[in-house]
Amino acid sequence: MNLVIYILAGVIGILAVLTLIQSLQLSGLKGKLAKLSLQPKPITVSEPTAAELEARLKAAYDAKIVEATATFGEDLKGTSTRLSEQVSRLTTSVIEEELESYQKTLEEVRHTAVEAMDKIRTAVEQQRVELRQGMEADLAVEHDKLAAKFDTKMGDIVASYFAESLGGGVDLGAQMQFIMASLEAHKDELKKDLMSGV
Repeated sequence: MNLVIYILAGVIGILAVLTLIQSLQLSGLKGKLAKLSLQPKPITVSEPTAAELEARLKAAYDAKIVEATATFGEDLKGTSTRLSEQVSRLTTSVIEEELESYQKTLEEVRHTAVEAMDKIRTAVEQQRVELRQGMEADLAVEHDKLAAKFDTKMGDIVASYFAESLGGGVDLGAQMQFIMASLEAHKDELKKDLMSGV
């Protein structure tokens, strides 16, 4: 934007200089005319010659104006072309900078998302491990409870079969073979009672 202002200021400056040059030329011509009129020898110019001189002077003045206008137009056209090129370069540069900034922001967002996903994966994995450990601990406790219940129930069932099979007041050491045979005979019933009781 500053470049455009400088170019416009330059164009205005060139116009001012051209106007100043034209004014100086006119002043110079007026000064020459004044000097000529102050000279002791009066020059007498006939009416047709004065008209011719005035016509030539006006034609020369008009030619200079046309020449200055043409030069100014060419300068303005060149300046306009250069200004358009500069604006195009600036626009391209701004767009490239914005795209680069956008790409950097996109890369930062992607990097942040990857870090967040890594943290989430780590947290999920840690929670999964903790959950598995908790479940294993719960299963171990439940297993211990079931084993204790099984032992208790097994003891009750075995004692019940012993009591039913042997009757009261029998020496277990002497009756071991009979006990083992009785347990073997009632194996299916023991399994059924254990499965339904536990």
